[in-house]
Amino acid sequence: MTKRTLWQLLWRHYRVIVLTGIVALLLAGIKEGYSIVQRPSLYIAVNETSFTLTSANGIRMGLVVSILVSLVIGVVLFLNDNFTNFDQYLFSLPVPRRQIYRRKIGLLIGTVVSAYVLAEAIYGLITWRVLVNRHVGVNWVGSIYEEVEILALIITLSLVAATFGLWVGRVFASALATFVFTCSLPFAYDGLINIVAGVTGQTYRQADILGTLSSQHPSGLLIVLVICGVISGGLYWLNQWAFDHLSLENGQDFFRFPQLRGAVLSFSIGYLIIAISCSQFGAGIVGLLTDHYKPQLPLVTFILLTIAVAYLTWSLGALVLISTGPVPGCLDVQEAGVTIESV
Repeated sequence: MTKRTLWQLLWRHYRVIVLTGIVALLLAGIKEGYSIVQRPSLYIAVNETSFTLTSANGIRMGLVVSILVSLVIGVVLFLNDNFTNFDQYLFSLPVPRRQIYRRKIGLLIGTVVSAYVLAEAIYGLITWRVLVNRHVGVNWVGSIYEEVEILALIITLSLVAATFGLWVGRVFASALATFVFTCSLPFAYDGLINIVAGVTGQTYRQADILGTLSSQHPSGLLIVLVICGVISGGLYWLNQWAFDHLSLENGQDFFRFPQLRGAVLSFSIGYLIIAISCSQFGAGIVGLLTDHYKPQLPLVTFILLTIAVAYLTWSLGALVLISTGPVPGCLDVQEAGVTIESV
């Protein structure tokens, strides 16, 4: 089978979700552009003299839709095959699994990038008329830098979504895990900065290197690209290994790689400790419960919160994973039955 034939096969199977994502982004770009045309004062400052395509006041609808589309397509491209048996057909083809995986990732990234670029082009053309009438210049260099950063972020998030779509075998669980993980990333970053600041003895602002970067400066763009590139590259190679070792027998399991349950559970415990106990999210929870909010938790409170997060994560993880196999530290159901019968 040639590469072109494989591309055509994947396109025919995924074209509905791909075209839907592209249309959604194009509509978001049109809607966002005409919103500025109708009420420019809400989006462009009165004394604005230099405008970038991403500097409209408020949360940009196009960015939100882009993130949602990248997450949905990333999950669907890998998870949907479990329920349509398309993965069985793909694995029966005289094509290495690695080649199929690369074509899927290419389709995912190509769809997200092309749709976002087209949507931004439409948004920019519609907005241009307002900028000309208000005598506002466009900072093209800054606009390009910011757009490239957003594209790098969207590509990284799409690979995160593909990871959950590939590793988790159930629709609701995969969608929920993708949503929760994506929403918790700012808190995890906040917790990581707090840890670095505490270890190095610096203030939060001194440790927060990314927060001091300018999105319109080459050095800031380079650092963001390097970070996104490292994360995206790691996810790409991790998922490639997973796709090569994917078993159809575990397709409907909650977690499709039984041999890695312990490692995933340990990672989840560590990640949630950072995202909750070490961030402002944990401080907010403690303040809500005690009616005394403190930006930095006392040591005893921090230890108790960490123990509670670790225990709850381990308990919920064991409860979820025990139906698909043994979890480290838990007695397997069949082993428990044998023990009882022997007694």
